[in-house]
Amino acid sequence: MKQKDYKAKIIPTLFFIIFFAFIFLSGCSATLPPTDENQVAKVIDKYFQAINHINREEALSYTIPDGAAYQATNSFFDTKVPLAEAKNTRYEYSYEMKTISVLDNIASAKFQYTFRLIGFIDILAPTFNGNFTLKKVNGVWLLDVAPLAS
Repeated sequence: MKQKDYKAKIIPTLFFIIFFAFIFLSGCSATLPPTDENQVAKVIDKYFQAINHINREEALSYTIPDGAAYQATNSFFDTKVPLAEAKNTRYEYSYEMKTISVLDNIASAKFQYTFRLIGFIDILAPTFNGNFTLKKVNGVWLLDVAPLAS
């Protein structure tokens, strides 16, 4: 009789131990570092978000200081943004990533993008093919070339 009590208690106990060990271990997984391609895509996404939110400083933070993208971004904020604001409009960019290729510390991103003037009626949203070049500077991907159509 004592033998059956022992088995009746040990089997459910083992079941619960294994069940809780499985639940605990399933939540513990190794976190892999993000790929260069994912980091490049994130920089481009954040850059366009900053442009769309008219945040010059944030947009510039994703570019190489005094590089071509830095100058193009400054030019956009110096010329295009004031013109849009004078007409009570703003630019809004959207894009579709096509390819990202990385070779050592240089990346190339090809995509299609469009911009609209929000607040302006009867304007077509033209589509452009874009090529951004990024460089890894001190472990961070930054835009080197980022042409903006406007």
